Amino acid sequence: MEEEALKRAMELSLLDFAIVRHAPTKKWFGHKNPKENEFPHEILKVEKNASVAEIKLAYRRRALETHPDKGGKPGEFEAVARAYRMLLNAANGGGISVVRDDVEIPLKSTSHWDTELKEHRNLVREMYQNHGQDIGDNLQRQNAALERLGLCKKDAGSQNYNEKNELIRNSCFYLSLASSYLSGIGALAVWDKADGEGIGDPDKTLLREADDALIRETALQLKRVIEAAVLSSHPEWAAQGMVGEEVQAFSDFLVYLLESQSIISDWVVVVFDTSSGFVDVYKGKNYKDEDEGTVNETYAASNTLTLRFVPGHYQPLVCAGPESTRPTLKQIDAVLDECGVLYVITDGAEPEKQA
Repeated sequence: MEEEALKRAMELSLLDFAIVRHAPTKKWFGHKNPKENEFPHEILKVEKNASVAEIKLAYRRRALETHPDKGGKPGEFEAVARAYRMLLNAANGGGISVVRDDVEIPLKSTSHWDTELKEHRNLVREMYQNHGQDIGDNLQRQNAALERLGLCKKDAGSQNYNEKNELIRNSCFYLSLASSYLSGIGALAVWDKADGEGIGDPDKTLLREADDALIRETALQLKRVIEAAVLSSHPEWAAQGMVGEEVQAFSDFLVYLLESQSIISDWVVVVFDTSSGFVDVYKGKNYKDEDEGTVNETYAASNTLTLRFVPGHYQPLVCAGPESTRPTLKQIDAVLDECGVLYVITDGAEPEKQA
């Protein structure tokens, strides 16, 4: 990548499109949308203290009102989708916003996370050497685990558009992350619903387009903040073609954000790898797994993202039906152990000190 292009990529990543974590106790409504100069609740036309149900109802109404096919103004439809995501995430106990400063990427040194990444890859390589010949059995156990967890694959595509509305290929990883995250906080109106479930025509088609737009925008923001962290640690990777606008990203990029101030440090990302039958787990420093039946269990489940990897492509794993519930890491670990699935956890949290 040319030096100027690299500089621009870093600026975009570090400044304009950072997804920053806010503590649940912090009022999100103090941040105005930098483009529309309106608060998110003003865009959706709801009260500041609106409930989740009220936010969802307002989103459906405003998405239909501002859809281009309904005469909406340029950019209005996207602003509604953005405001909806922010309000709904805040209502679920978190909050994300688009900001221009105060972005902190890894707190530990690059060498620390390089070592973590190396150890992660070495463990996967060792497992493959010891068990890779049993890939058929590994996949059978992996599929049994997915069935018990009530998860099924759903393709999110591989193409997105950047800030200049230029096509970006090889974006399946970010699209899968975005759709899994948005599904977890209940932000998608119809995308993750079974065929025929919920809303009928013609609203269903328009709301599906709204969901797609929300996924694409979130995926682009995730791409910017993840690649910013990677390039901050390894700027030479851009010149080497390992990071770029149309370069395929991989889940081990997440290692560089497990302790960051981004929302990714709240997540655990669980990747079911079909090339080996193993599972990779990337656990953010701030991810909290709660006991079953507690209020916080739902919040933990919403921060548990599940993906499927086939050679060269990622897909989100979503609930197989209305009777399925999104699992937490604790539940996933238990099922993997019971099914005999091999997995590696890379944990961003500090190890517990021995007494």
